[in-house]
Amino acid sequence: MKSVAQSTTFSVETPVDGEERFHGAFLWTVASLAALVRWIRPMFTSLWVDEFGTWWVISGTLRDVVARADAVQGQSPVYYVALWLSKMMIGHSEAALRLPSLVCAALGAFLLFRIARRLADVETARLSVVAFVVWPQVVFAASDARPYAFATLLAIAAVWTLIRWLDDGGKLRAILAVFFAASIPYAHPLTAPILIPLALYAVMRVREGSTARSIRSLVLAAVAIGVLLIPVGLEVLSLAGRRAEWVVPNPPSVSWVVTMLLPAAFAFGALVALFLAHWTSTGHDPRSNPRSTRVLVLGWFFIPTLVLVLMAVFTPVQLISFRYFILAAPAGALIAGTFARVLEPPRIRRIVVTAVVIASILELATPFKSGDMRGALAIAASRADANTVTLLRSGFQESMQTSWYDEPERAGLLASPASYYPIPGTVLPLPVELTPDMAAFMQKRIDAAIPTTDRFIAVTVSGSAFEPWLTELFNERGYTAQVIGQVNLFTVTEFTRQPS
Repeated sequence: MKSVAQSTTFSVETPVDGEERFHGAFLWTVASLAALVRWIRPMFTSLWVDEFGTWWVISGTLRDVVARADAVQGQSPVYYVALWLSKMMIGHSEAALRLPSLVCAALGAFLLFRIARRLADVETARLSVVAFVVWPQVVFAASDARPYAFATLLAIAAVWTLIRWLDDGGKLRAILAVFFAASIPYAHPLTAPILIPLALYAVMRVREGSTARSIRSLVLAAVAIGVLLIPVGLEVLSLAGRRAEWVVPNPPSVSWVVTMLLPAAFAFGALVALFLAHWTSTGHDPRSNPRSTRVLVLGWFFIPTLVLVLMAVFTPVQLISFRYFILAAPAGALIAGTFARVLEPPRIRRIVVTAVVIASILELATPFKSGDMRGALAIAASRADANTVTLLRSGFQESMQTSWYDEPERAGLLASPASYYPIPGTVLPLPVELTPDMAAFMQKRIDAAIPTTDRFIAVTVSGSAFEPWLTELFNERGYTAQVIGQVNLFTVTEFTRQPS
């Protein structure tokens, strides 16, 4: 029989092991706290304009969902059908509508970790996940009842399954790679440019001899993806007559695009790293990564953005918007993780990561995504009755087209905030901008409603041109104006007419 002394072993944790364990725990704790503050906090706040559009699409029957996704949103119904099913199971509170996006963002972070670990190492993967969690577009999409987190997850899954197929082969891996690549544009047509860097990466892997897949197999995969994308292509062609709706009032500029690609928190982190340069040494050289890896990550980061900019410059389709830059976010996180990995020793990386996360949290001035419409309509509902007419700021770019006010389905979209947050009486949507043509159009609609009520309530953007315009219009018609409340972004004004 062995003695106690003989049978007992002792493990001694070296300082290096202890440092690594603390470092890993620190990064995961920071990532979790950042997600809690930046992803979870907005889940319970008011819906914003585009989310009201989502609500309108899924608020009817399944047939309504499919029809409205095309006619109203001009998108594939895949995301909306999934959200409609989710609504049937868990309800339609603000948090319930946003929960699928939160799940997609979390799964995206998990797969991004797998990608970064495969392309680089565990430390780069951890740093990339922290960067992904605080990347502005990801933060917004994680608690947004819109298809962008879903599209981002599909893009990340497509990259991961492509890497696995190129590495290990197999029919199942090939099928998954084709499926996820083809599924990306079904989440949103504007995500299609992500397929370009995927193709470049696959070709580069073959050329550098790092995969056993042949050019023939890549061609077959590309053909399969093309066939699966035919319905999306037909859908995009059918939208050609709606080019006027493909405009976001934000003309492209170099400074704005650079800001989208280099968020302020990451610029601040770079400055902190420069400040600490005296105490910093360099470790891993990113240039040692295979050329195919650099092609994938840089192409993923720049090509979708370049496509959007070129479309805005050379075509009538101008969709330079904050949310569309989410296509570059996973690659941006990989790039940020790679550069942070260069910094040695690990404590310097921890300082830089902490600086980036704190700057990101401080950048969040309010949990509201775009104003407190819930609070504004609650104020309006407290004064409204069945005879009240509420003038409601629509916020949709489509509200600048007068034809949308006469079609029941499309008019329903413009008034969708009052569908989600009900208010008594009649709702008249206001256009997003007060141009001379829209002013004349709205004046006719208001004059037509005056014989039916002695009270109007207007929900407008605080400080907008609508406030003085409506005050003057109603004063001329014998109404008095009173501001009855203000919330984040919105002002609620009551116009009453004394009996003659």
